[in-house]
Amino acid sequence: MDFHFQSTGLTSLKCGIIQSMNIDALKSLLRYDPNTGLIYWIAKGKGMIKKKAAGTLLHSGYLGICIGPKRWQAHRIAWALHHGAWPKDQIDHINGVKTDNRACNLREATNSQNGKNLGLSKANTSGIKGVCFDKRTNKWRSTIRVDFKWKSLGRFESIEEAAKARKEAEAKYFKEWNRT
Repeated sequence: MDFHFQSTGLTSLKCGIIQSMNIDALKSLLRYDPNTGLIYWIAKGKGMIKKKAAGTLLHSGYLGICIGPKRWQAHRIAWALHHGAWPKDQIDHINGVKTDNRACNLREATNSQNGKNLGLSKANTSGIKGVCFDKRTNKWRSTIRVDFKWKSLGRFESIEEAAKARKEAEAKYFKEWNRT
């Protein structure tokens, strides 16, 4: 296994810097299908079964692929194989499905942009992103985070009004990064 990595230029894996892995070396190990989002092994070795889909589901909900001593996020590998270069920052799954690595569902994003496309928090009790019930005023409160700052959208008599205010704010502030 180590010999294979040395011959393909993957010795830089040990330093853990993803951009240091040579794309040609990556292409000698894996093949990406941009229509399905699946990544297949083309090399044989420990943990590599030729023509078998690579990757396992991680606790984070993303797919991970082990190459040598390091686990790589499958969406970053998909991006690198498809575009011929590592992403400069983060990769956003447009539809919010962490395992959907089709080329049409991946886009480069900053941390701020990626945060605009987050799903519903596990702590949310209203079922609507950015909307909660304010017990002190006995009204529904709507908020949105813009440029890392919380912005109040007001308090409303009904959950529908609060949700409408939130949707309008998402359209205004998030534009193409708005998932709803």
